[in-house]
Amino acid sequence: MKKVVIFAFALLTSAIVFAQEETVHPQEVTRDFTTLKGLSWGLGIPFECRDLPGAGITVYIGYDCAYPINDKLAMGFYLTGGGGLWSEYKRYSDEDNEHVVFRLTAGLMMAFGDIKNKPFLIGVAPGTGIGFYDLDLVLPVEVRFGKYITNRWYIMGELTYHVSLADETATIEPAIRVGYNFGRKQKK
Repeated sequence: MKKVVIFAFALLTSAIVFAQEETVHPQEVTRDFTTLKGLSWGLGIPFECRDLPGAGITVYIGYDCAYPINDKLAMGFYLTGGGGLWSEYKRYSDEDNEHVVFRLTAGLMMAFGDIKNKPFLIGVAPGTGIGFYDLDLVLPVEVRFGKYITNRWYIMGELTYHVSLADETATIEPAIRVGYNFGRKQKK
């Protein structure tokens, strides 16, 4: 009984302290949304059209970052990682028909236009990454294009060609990405 009373008193006291702190010191956090610091999620469909024709589905998560240079341009980078499953159209044997695919990509991210009012986005990754498709090591060559929907949410289309290092596969992957810009805290 003694422990319950002490716990209830501590809980009540801490609730009162937090309530008083919120009313005495209201903090207005302002953010700068011209700086892109966001998370993006993507869904892609890889198509292999040379060695073993097939298709699959992939899911990605990434970090997008771009700092304003002037009122019309912001530049930065992005990192994306993820994977999924891929399967052949025609099965020629009972083994190795489904594969796990993986990709990790880094690239250049740019926002242009009026960066204070829903700018356009472009991203380019010229083989700066690594991936595995159809048990083959690939380098992703990626192009992204998109636009802000609001000052926080943005949407991008993505097209990736996977350059096979063994010259076996030819994989093209269209994808769509949705991102959320957290912005940057402004200094007071």
